[in-house]
Amino acid sequence: MTIKMPRPVKSQLSTATLNRWLPIALILTTAIFLFTYQLGRESLWLDEFNSLEDIDQSVSAAYKENQLRPLYYLLLMFWASLGSSDAWLRSLSVIFAVISVFLIYRLGRRLAGETEGLIAALLLTVSPLFISHAQEIRMYALSLCLGLAGTLFVVDALLTERPHRPAQKTLAGWALFRLLAIYTVPLNITLLLPDALIVIWRFRRERRVLVNFAQWLLLLFVLWSPSVLSVIQQSSPDSSYANDHIGAVPPGPDELIRQLKFLTVWPFPVQSNAIAALFYKLFTPLVAAIIGAAIIRKHRSPKLLWTCAWLFLPIMPIVAFSYLSVPIWKSRYILFVTPYLFILLAAGFTRLWQQWKIAAVTLGALYFVAISGGLIHYYTAQTRTDYKFNVETIEQYEQPGDAIVWSYECCSIALMHYYDGSSDIHVHTAKNVKTPATAQQWVAEFPTGYDRWWLVTENMGPVVNDVKSAVSNAYNIETVFEYEQGSNVMLLTPRSQSAEAAAPILKPGKP
Repeated sequence: MTIKMPRPVKSQLSTATLNRWLPIALILTTAIFLFTYQLGRESLWLDEFNSLEDIDQSVSAAYKENQLRPLYYLLLMFWASLGSSDAWLRSLSVIFAVISVFLIYRLGRRLAGETEGLIAALLLTVSPLFISHAQEIRMYALSLCLGLAGTLFVVDALLTERPHRPAQKTLAGWALFRLLAIYTVPLNITLLLPDALIVIWRFRRERRVLVNFAQWLLLLFVLWSPSVLSVIQQSSPDSSYANDHIGAVPPGPDELIRQLKFLTVWPFPVQSNAIAALFYKLFTPLVAAIIGAAIIRKHRSPKLLWTCAWLFLPIMPIVAFSYLSVPIWKSRYILFVTPYLFILLAAGFTRLWQQWKIAAVTLGALYFVAISGGLIHYYTAQTRTDYKFNVETIEQYEQPGDAIVWSYECCSIALMHYYDGSSDIHVHTAKNVKTPATAQQWVAEFPTGYDRWWLVTENMGPVVNDVKSAVSNAYNIETVFEYEQGSNVMLLTPRSQSAEAAAPILKPGKP
């Protein structure tokens, strides 16, 4: 007689646990790789330098200057005390980006299902726009992370089954993370609109629950009140933000629709290849179709309608504000709603798979091609300014008696951040160089008394030849280094100096 022994319960539990957590663990591992790959390769860009300027002061001064959105800067101030490299400073955003991948999995799982949560996490992980913000010294990854955390708490409250009521700690968690998100990026306040509407509808017959929500909402506004004045000041048409964005226009219908492409697979300038450009142009209605498949899906619960509310309702006041006051329609400003877009896409994919597998496979393949192109472009094409490479060239070849003429219209802080040499520095911007005459006048104002000059120019556009002509009339151009973003580093010597005296003579090239 054969006696069958039951498998140990512990082994069964271990296998079930492994099967459940392995997929999201693999996605998180992929996220860590993508978010840290080439993290310090490119230069910081203007807004990143602004972040570093904002924390280069005392804690109280940093808070006062950034009262509009202080949380990220206070965290960055602590983070910068532990390291100063570009990769280290950017890694703060990486941490919150990885956490966001796990949170969107949890949220997607609760709103749509296990498979949908995994797909949403994967879509967020491979989004070039999200990767870009995960690799910068800015607050947008933190904003998205805190927004997701707040939504998870409100979903827990919404899914509380009767006769039970949402726990006070759940409501407290919702209010806390919404407050922290608003203190990171004030536009997160728009998430309170769908929160309020969904809660009112869900608990319309439970006055006690609505009163509890209202109390926590009131506390949120009281705690946010110190920043309200700063928000109002920066929201006015004559604010410093508005002055820095003169000429910006509100989004038209085409711009609103194009955001589906920017937020998912291609947040870059238009492709030079006509076929690729057409492919990505047609990709937008494809995304819309997948979202439509998710929305029309019949559910026993309104969870996907909640998801639609968190995606679309915050966008409406942002668009309205762009028309009524200052245009703020930028991909990075609406990044905090992208998790809900990816949850809808995940639900749409699974809906198509259940109903029409051929269509699901086809659309999945097209999405794979589109996202692959976006990722390849992000990791191979330089998207940020050449500051770092300009300075590396100078440091490699400089000699005693040299001077640096830094002519970028902005960001002299970039030179100070990257340069560790001993040459004298002269910031001599070329923003007023518009004609051959102004180019000659600009060159005539170069500092004197040096053996050699390293002239650093950004992309000069239509006056580039005028600038080179004016420089060559006044100096010997020993070599020119050209960079991907159109900047140049020229090694200059006095016209009276022989070429042999400028040793070592360098061969022009592209570093």
